[in-house]
This record gives sequence, structure tokens and C-alpha cells, in this order.
Amino acid sequence: MTTNYTAHIFAQACNGDIEGDARSDDHLGRLFDQILEAEVHGFWHNPSVYIVERPRFGVAEVPDHGLKFDLDVTAGVGALGYFGPDFDAPSMSLSTPPIPGAPVLYQDRHSALEFPANAAIPLAKVREAVLEFRRSGGRRPTCVEWQPADGW
Repeated sequence: MTTNYTAHIFAQACNGDIEGDARSDDHLGRLFDQILEAEVHGFWHNPSVYIVERPRFGVAEVPDHGLKFDLDVTAGVGALGYFGPDFDAPSMSLSTPPIPGAPVLYQDRHSALEFPANAAIPLAKVREAVLEFRRSGGRRPTCVEWQPADGW
């Protein structure tokens, strides 16, 4: 049984792609920091993470799980979307109460599908969730609250 999982993180930023495999919190944290720095330029698609060791399906070998997010570094917030083991439907982060004045964050940047305002959480929690996602082998992070999502 694998106990040190590899997270593959990818962001298609408007100023260039950020991509890497990380087997430690330090390495994943550095890649996450690169994504934070690129946010000022915008993203074509949401940054996403999956665990290399987990199953994939179909000809395209699509992961059976995933964590994606959107960020607003200036406002200090982000939002998470998750699908994977132990849950029949996708979920998204939940902030209770909602963060006052949180900016619009996108569940899907490509289609401009917005997260609800109550999905915005502090950036520190987004980082913590990304690190926990790797350590747990792709399980839904427990460091944040969740609510049902309409889709991935």
C-alpha cells in the first residue's frame, strides 16, 4: 500500500503552463506558490490536482478523482471542487458564514460557471486542502467544509 503519494498539479495560466509531480508537502507547496504568482495573469482553465497512483479509466486514462480550484490572490480567497472516492457526486468548498465581499470565483473558467459566494474560503485553507489531498491519496480533504456541487 502506498503511503507517500505523488500529486500531479497542473495550471494552464495565461502566461504559461505550470505543471509538476510532487511527493512531498514542500515540493507541492512550491508548485502551489507558482500558481499563486501566475494568478495575476489569469488562467485558461482551473488549476487541478490528481494522484498519480490512483486508478484511471477509458482510453484517455482519466483519473477517477480530482481536486480543482480557483483563486483570487488579491482578495486572499479561493474555492475548491472535488470528485472521487467515497462520494457519489462532486462537491465544493463551503464557508459558513460566507466571506463578506468575496469576489467571483469560477467552478469552470472555460465555461464561466461561477462558484456560489459561500464556496470562497481563505487561501491558507485552499493550500492546506491541496496538501491534505496528496497525503490522503486523493480523498476529499477534511480540513474544509463541503457542499454538493452541480457538476465537476
